[in-house]
Amino acid sequence: MTDSGSAEHPLYRVIYRDIRNDIESGVLPAGSKLPSIRDCADERGVSVGTIRHVYSLLSQDGLIEQLRGRGTFVASPVEIDAGSRKDKALAAIDRMIEEMSRLSFTTREAQIFFELRLRQMEDITRPVRVAVVAATSEERSIIAQSLDAIRIAGTFRIPFDDILSHPGRLSSGYDFIVAPERLYKELKLLAPEQIPLMPVVLELTRASIAECMSLPKHVRLGILTVSMGFADVMQSACERYLLEPLQIRRARFGDPDATRLFIEQLDVVALAPDYKNLIDTKEMMLIQDFADKGKVFIRTDFTCDRGSMLYINDAIEHYFRDLRESLQP
Repeated sequence: MTDSGSAEHPLYRVIYRDIRNDIESGVLPAGSKLPSIRDCADERGVSVGTIRHVYSLLSQDGLIEQLRGRGTFVASPVEIDAGSRKDKALAAIDRMIEEMSRLSFTTREAQIFFELRLRQMEDITRPVRVAVVAATSEERSIIAQSLDAIRIAGTFRIPFDDILSHPGRLSSGYDFIVAPERLYKELKLLAPEQIPLMPVVLELTRASIAECMSLPKHVRLGILTVSMGFADVMQSACERYLLEPLQIRRARFGDPDATRLFIEQLDVVALAPDYKNLIDTKEMMLIQDFADKGKVFIRTDFTCDRGSMLYINDAIEHYFRDLRESLQP
């Protein structure tokens, strides 16, 4: 498994460097098929979004080719030199211009049709663009990871505060907006009318529910989050499954000394979902040190409710199918 990275070397850069080294050293020769994004994420114990970003960087650098319906392969060396490719491209354009002239189109009209076709080709190959808007990084992470299961969707995480400051940002080419149900009414007033706004409800997973229900009475319980705004979500979810009401203390990551003091005063600490990808190495080591000494930690994993996800999946697939059909020549 790939190491967890550090502030100086983010996780995605570590994985990118590993794969690039394997390609350049010949361990992965030209034409080799790479694991799917999901399989690679499982192998390395990281999120699908992390591997998707790594593959995107490798593709931009010309090291891999992502072929729709076939998979991802190590790119072969370019067999045609740049000059030859340029000459062939110009010759193809000349033939197109001659044909358009023969059909009595002006050069300006030819340019308009060419640009239109380029935009249509881009739309045919692009994923459905989904803006994930939430007030906290934890909520954005939960929703985006749930949407990773929809392979034709590409997610863009946007802080709700950014939308409050610049509502026009949601008009930047998104096909859908997905947000926590608690933000739906506010966001409905800000979102463009032509873009579907889809609310989701965040739920604890069964494993996390079981951990909450197993806590003894009178336990000193604390919640550690990356965003204090998510503490309300965590506390409300946990309290539904506790054997008795508890006075729950709350704190956020960001200051290792304060985090250490907070954990020392508690019997059990509930950790925010995806915290490993949201905190720095020092605090990661701090959590591990406490765990090694017997401190009890609860991993509060969340997911989007099944009903919401089925509705969103159907809407995205329907939109994707209609868009492709409308753009076919």
